[in-house]
Amino acid sequence: MKIGIITFHWATNYGAVLQAFALQHYLQSRGYKAEIINYVPCRVKFRLLMSAIKNLRVNEVLKECGITKFRKDHLILSGRIYHNSSSLARNCHEYDAYICGSDQIWNEWFVLSSEASPNLSYYLDFVKNNKTRISYATSFGTDRLSQKVIDLVKPELQKYRNISVRENTGKAIIENLGLHATLVADPTMLLGREAYEKLIEDKRFKKRYQLFSYILHQNQATAHEVSEYIFSKFFDNSVDKRYSNEPINMLEWLYNAKNAKLTLTNSFHGVIFSIIFRTHFIVVPVESSGMNDRIDTLLNALNLTERKIETFDQDKIDKMMTQNIDWARVDERVAFLRKVAFDFIEQSLCN
Repeated sequence: MKIGIITFHWATNYGAVLQAFALQHYLQSRGYKAEIINYVPCRVKFRLLMSAIKNLRVNEVLKECGITKFRKDHLILSGRIYHNSSSLARNCHEYDAYICGSDQIWNEWFVLSSEASPNLSYYLDFVKNNKTRISYATSFGTDRLSQKVIDLVKPELQKYRNISVRENTGKAIIENLGLHATLVADPTMLLGREAYEKLIEDKRFKKRYQLFSYILHQNQATAHEVSEYIFSKFFDNSVDKRYSNEPINMLEWLYNAKNAKLTLTNSFHGVIFSIIFRTHFIVVPVESSGMNDRIDTLLNALNLTERKIETFDQDKIDKMMTQNIDWARVDERVAFLRKVAFDFIEQSLCN
């Protein structure tokens, strides 16, 4: 069976690219011929690049350069590149099954604003009716859809063989449309840590960060306050190094996620790779955002809610720094999540 995966593999984001790698790698390990549909929406990509240049965000450009090499070396992309929804509709018909996901590919902004007219590419509207459509761990990036978007996407979702999402809010959205959704783990969790360790084995990097302070988004005052406190109290500033969103390449990011003494993050994939690599971690949720349910869903499933801190609290931080994580128990819960995911994929692709 030949499978086409459509996702945000083009995004300048470590987690977005790693989840694409993981889903493809897992499908290949199960004997499927899987490739990523090389859909790179030119209007969106151009806007992001121009914004980075205009606002002198040089680090974003350098980060993209580092991620580009990983895509080239580790992702199998379709021979044809698609720059808009019409090119997909005309030409992307060679697969037996289509999988969309993961990441926030079903977000409203992309549907309404990525092209001159509504764009349902990530809802697989370009797929012919005789082909299998599946979503894997897809996210809306919100807890509700506008009626305008519901009217656009519900007819497409009704054509799916199976739908899965990665957070509770996504499951609720699908069920409110009268459809069924299975809650599954992010694609990065389909693989064990050995698969990621293989990517970085024998690699040597100039920088090794002891505090992996991976904080996304602007104006995250609490996260930065926690980072400053931890680094000053628990680390030797003259010896230890702290990562603070420098534009490192993908393998260097993985290496430090694995080898840091502590990961402090508000990133979903920052949490996931701490769990995969058994790295001590603390979560500070994104402030003023509806994006935290993906982390909450994961922490609840793994009984790790005590690893989250929402306000600056020295006593709580001190306790979290010295409190061991029961990794054997966590691994058991991760194994259960993987079993659910494996069963969903196999049942969805079974003819």
